[in-house]
Amino acid sequence: MADHRIKEEVLAALQHPEGEDGLYFNNFGSLYEEEERPEVRGDDDSVLAALKELIQEGKVSTSEGEAGTIFHLQK
Repeated sequence: MADHRIKEEVLAALQHPEGEDGLYFNNFGSLYEEEERPEVRGDDDSVLAALKELIQEGKVSTSEGEAGTIFHLQK
């Protein structure tokens, strides 16, 4: 089972205006100085487990972008 805190941080990042169009996996933990969305604190495996659970719960969906999978807040 994924860490509840990480799941909440993933949802917060996707709810932020910078995440409205979705985020690539690497965008959850790697923030540039000018970015304001919340950082997701966890190793790659923990963040991926949280994303998988959120997808199963119907809270997150995916699409394919030029650089890979994009994660979206399910509306």
